Amino acid sequence: MHLLLCTDGTTQSGPAVALGCRLAALLKARVTVLGAPARPNREPALSRSLADVCANLSDAGLRCDAVTRQGLPRRAIVAQTTEKHYDLIVVGLLERGRIHRWLRGPSTRRVLRDVAAPVLVVPAGRPALRHVLLCSGDLWYPAETVRLVGQIARAAGAEVTLLYVIPQPLLRYPILREVEDAWGALLQTDTPQGRNLRAGRDALRGLGIETGVRLRHGPVVEQIMSEIREGEYDLVALGSTYAARGLRRYFVSSITDFVVEHAGRPVLVVRHRREPTV
Repeated sequence: MHLLLCTDGTTQSGPAVALGCRLAALLKARVTVLGAPARPNREPALSRSLADVCANLSDAGLRCDAVTRQGLPRRAIVAQTTEKHYDLIVVGLLERGRIHRWLRGPSTRRVLRDVAAPVLVVPAGRPALRHVLLCSGDLWYPAETVRLVGQIARAAGAEVTLLYVIPQPLLRYPILREVEDAWGALLQTDTPQGRNLRAGRDALRGLGIETGVRLRHGPVVEQIMSEIREGEYDLVALGSTYAARGLRRYFVSSITDFVVEHAGRPVLVVRHRREPTV
């Protein structure tokens, strides 16, 4: 695995650097540390920080190299990932000026939109990585999301909870009424939801990971955020489909964007192309 660890030299990058180094050690990953100073006067401190991170990773027996790019951090991240392939990008919650934030959202959204590789956004650290929440408001758990979550959870010795949310308005459809009627036994039903929940659960259990299932229905964002708060999860993972690049993307916050910006803990976003249900 090749991990890209991003920092702009500010204290906001600290939690991302710390978690990125911890994951690199757990996954025995090769690491490229990308430094992108938000301001020129931060370059000396950033250079020292990059050297320290690489030295610590090298001491742990990991291969590490450092790259510095000028310009806005989000642009540096997109440029670096365009030139080279990485299996996981680790970044802090990037901010921008108030006017640009109001018009186009935080810079982190631009990274999630323009980077194809999985992105782990770390707004704040967690003392340990013991419990992972894998969310779905759709009919399936993308294989690439399950695979990456499984790698991380197995390496960390963490347990995983699959969260499935059905939006309340959709219950008027016949197949979802069937799910509602058998809500307590959804895993045993022959519905797309039941089959896909079993597939996700069995794939993770096949890796030796303790895996549970949580079922909710109602407004998707509200239910995901409630589960995050109530469950005290250390990492939240969710998929994000390849979205259109129209004006709507600039002005409307998606479920993924909202969770990333409000979860208050690391969020792993794995982009995927929509697949048919099984």
